[in-house]
Amino acid sequence: MQSQTISGQSRATSETLLLRRALQSDALLLLLSGLVFIFVAGPVARFLGPNVPSWLVLAIGVSFMPLVADIYWILSDLSARAKYGRFITILNFAWVVGSYLVLWLAWAELTVAGRWFVALQAEGVFLLAVLQTIGWRRLRR
Repeated sequence: MQSQTISGQSRATSETLLLRRALQSDALLLLLSGLVFIFVAGPVARFLGPNVPSWLVLAIGVSFMPLVADIYWILSDLSARAKYGRFITILNFAWVVGSYLVLWLAWAELTVAGRWFVALQAEGVFLLAVLQTIGWRRLRR
């Protein structure tokens, strides 16, 4: 009987491992990006483009902090807070769409390095969102 419980727990843990790691990675990257955006908003803004306001970079960095807290709250009881976690995945996909809209609408306003930065971070967020989606589907099975 005890071996069934252990294997059952092992199965549940392996099913949620990808999702947990994807959400943890998301939170860590949000935290690090947010801190950089908050503490060096001016240089980041100049890196992105000459007309990018530093207050916008600062605001984005500050907006990341509640998301970090939300993700860790979700991770503390993943099965009970699944609907909130799915919202994080939806936000990630929205971020990717928004990033490419920024590239399209503000192409001339961004430096070449800024364009690469926006595109590469969008691809990284897209990868996390895909991994989270796979994790949610595994959890649903």
